[in-house]
Order: sequence, then C-alpha cells, then structure tokens
Amino acid sequence: MLAPHSFGGLVRGLVLATTVVIAPAIVAQPPTTPPQPSDSTTQEPKPQNGPDKQQLQPGADGNQRQQQGQMPQERAPQSQMGAMQPDQPMDPKAMAALNRMGQYLASLKMLMFNADIFTEVVLENQQKLLIGGTVKYMAMPPKQLRVDLTTDSITRQFFHNGNKFTMLAPRNGYFAEMQAPEPTAQVLSKAAKDYGIEVPFADLLEWGRKQDTWSGIKEGFLVNRPMINGQRTEHWAFRSESLDWEIWIKVGDTPLPLRISTVNTRDPAKPRFIATLNWTEAKPGAAGSFSPVIEKLKQIKFKKAEPNKGATQ
Repeated sequence: MLAPHSFGGLVRGLVLATTVVIAPAIVAQPPTTPPQPSDSTTQEPKPQNGPDKQQLQPGADGNQRQQQGQMPQERAPQSQMGAMQPDQPMDPKAMAALNRMGQYLASLKMLMFNADIFTEVVLENQQKLLIGGTVKYMAMPPKQLRVDLTTDSITRQFFHNGNKFTMLAPRNGYFAEMQAPEPTAQVLSKAAKDYGIEVPFADLLEWGRKQDTWSGIKEGFLVNRPMINGQRTEHWAFRSESLDWEIWIKVGDTPLPLRISTVNTRDPAKPRFIATLNWTEAKPGAAGSFSPVIEKLKQIKFKKAEPNKGATQ
C-alpha cells in the first residue's frame, strides 16, 4: 500500500502473464527492478484531482505562472501546502495520523475490503501502459489470509490457513503451495524474498502491529481533506528513500485507509500505483474461506527467484 513495509507499499504492481508480482511496499523495503510488460510489476497513475506539491512550491517565474494557471480552483490552503520547511520535513501530525490508523487496524479481528487498483507498466522504450484490476482481501491476523486478484490479464488467488501458503491460477488450471506454520506476515515476507511473490496489501498485516513500520519515512505533510466515495478523508503525502507515497485516511472514529498511491522514485520512469479501498464488515462463516479448492487443479512447484528478479511462476 501499501503499501509502508514490504504496501505496501502498497503491491508493487500487476502481473501480466503467469508470473505474480504485486502489492506496493510503501516504506521500508527497496522497490523491485523496473517492470516489463510480460512478467513484472507496475505502479499506479497519478490521480487527476487534488493539488500537486511541486506546483505550489516556488520555482522559475515562467514555469510557476504556467503551473498556477493550470491549477483547479479548489486547492488546499497555503497554510497546509506551504507548511513544510527544509529543516522540518516531517509534520508531527502526519506520524500521529499513521499511528492512529495503525492502532485501529490492529484492533480489528478481521480485515475485509474490495479494492480497485491501477498500475503503470513501463516498457523498455519508456512507454507506460495502464493496467487495471480488482482485489478482494480478507485477513484474520495473525495466521489467516485470502486475496483474490483479477487484472486485465490474469487471475490469482492467495491463501494462508495457518499451515500452508497456496497460490492458485484458476484460469491456467494449476496451483503451488508450501508449508507455512508461521504468522502470515512472515510467510508473505518469505514468499517475496525467496520466490518473488508480492501479495497485494501485505503490509496491512503489520500496520499497528510492528513497531518500526514507519521507520523509513523521511518527509510527511497534509495535502487536503477530500471526499472519497462519500466519506471525508485526510490526504497525507510521505517520502522514503526510494518511494513517494500518499494515503487517504478516513476522518472520524474509524480511521481506515481509503486510498493508497505509490511512486517508485528509484525507477527513472517513476511508475505509479493507486488503489481505492471499499471496506466491508465480516460476514458469518467468513473464516471458512481461507481454505483453497484445488481438487481440479494441477500442482506445480514454486520457482526460486533469481537475484535481482521480482517474478516467479
């Protein structure tokens, strides 16, 4: 989401063929290598609404006048956008907002939401392709998870039932699994490290549960307070070593993340990933959804990830 530790994040991108590499890692871990159209990850296009920090900062006179002339009429007050100073890059309220959100997420027995995701795939000639998809996410920390991923190109399902981690490719008719008695967060970390499998929104399992979740953040400030799907949010922008990321947190007693966006700044093309989350209440019998149906599928083995590669089959 992220996205924060490996969003995140967020997902670092979408898988285009039989490979699976997705879900942004927002803060702590470095990004993967630049994605390719056949087996790589991408990140989401920049939202069209909302002000751009660079547009509001002083610059060359000519460029500044041109940028200001292109701004929408509704923009964040200067007191918000201009509050960041070079010697004070972090607004204390930004970290307080993340900690409050994390504490609330950690208090939930089950995390359930549907997400619309978009990500940019950068070709070798630097052309960007926009890939869309949906994610159905259900988790009961610390040892149960189900993620259903559907993109323009592929369908994948990820399960952790406390004993095994399973990945299904229903359209292709195969699945792979491995023993995984550890907590889900550790299992997903191992899957990413050893097999290049990045499960969408893996970091949500650590937000509020891991002390150093936000340790990689260097800058943070409030952008504005827009509406998302009829709900008021606070739009926060953050920067870490190799990732610019934004999060829209619901205002009120249930500070849920309603939108996440990341930009891989290590990649010269700076691909963007964006996800809009629609949270739902846990349904009766939901706990029975963490066991995959594999009877009609052919089993294959997970393939070890090559050095500096972010994809597996």
